Amino acid sequence: MQNRGKPDARETIDALRQLKQQFDAAAEGSEKSARVAADALLLAPELADDASALRRYFSRHAEDQRQLAKSADRIAKKLEQDEAKKAAAKKARFRTRTESVAAQVKTARAGVKKKSVAVFIDRSGSITAKPFSAALDGAAVLDAPVCLYAGARDAEWVRGDILDPDTRKALFKSGPSSDFAPAVTEMIRTAAVNKLNGEASHFVVISDGGFHDYPAAKKEMEKLLRAGLRATVDFVIFGRTDTSMQFLSEQLAKEFPTRVRHHIVSGPAYWQGTEEDLSKAVQETVAAAIAARLNPPRTAKPKAQPAP
Repeated sequence: MQNRGKPDARETIDALRQLKQQFDAAAEGSEKSARVAADALLLAPELADDASALRRYFSRHAEDQRQLAKSADRIAKKLEQDEAKKAAAKKARFRTRTESVAAQVKTARAGVKKKSVAVFIDRSGSITAKPFSAALDGAAVLDAPVCLYAGARDAEWVRGDILDPDTRKALFKSGPSSDFAPAVTEMIRTAAVNKLNGEASHFVVISDGGFHDYPAAKKEMEKLLRAGLRATVDFVIFGRTDTSMQFLSEQLAKEFPTRVRHHIVSGPAYWQGTEEDLSKAVQETVAAAIAARLNPPRTAKPKAQPAP
């Protein structure tokens, strides 16, 4: 027998619905025939045996068809329930795979002094669906606003639920080669507003490391960090090393050692892993970074030495 592969559930459900209709129609026909036989029994009692045999046959046939219709209906309903569960799980898959780390971050942020967190995600032409989705997962565990950036004058705050698959599909539209300065300008605006509201600002930048406006971006970053805006930045960089973003973050970390840090997400999770593998790596990196920012380790005071 030729292997047709796994059947399509929707097509099978539709076929079962058609079978139910056919069985119901056959049952109605047999019930009508049984009534005709019953009438013949009354009109021709001398042929009672023949008329009774016809009535019994069509009555049994009608009952069989009704049972078959019920069987087809039960199977179709079960398949529909299974498909609905699969659809719900698929729609919730991003929420499901981030909820554990999100709960850890929420605990880490509890009771911490006011600090506004925002995530800036690279959406340039070099970003593919796998790292883009992982970056959104990283933003989701922070429960923070997300800004996407790509080319010049392109910094867009995301509206909608980033854990919704349809929203993600709409957001994934790779822009031109990346400029980072417009994103930093948006950070400066955001930090200024946060400062007026009595909040410090922390920004997480998630990128594959490539951008083309290094001088302008570095100038804007220095403005952000020197303007008294109480801003800190963590860079999360995918895969490659020796990128423009890594060089920028390293230079800034030397100038502002307590306010700028960078993290590389590489290894098997990036190069050979699935989207889920990379998502897990990004989530863990982002969670560790934000925990260090919100709850920095306390430096033990040196013990006083006894007087000689």
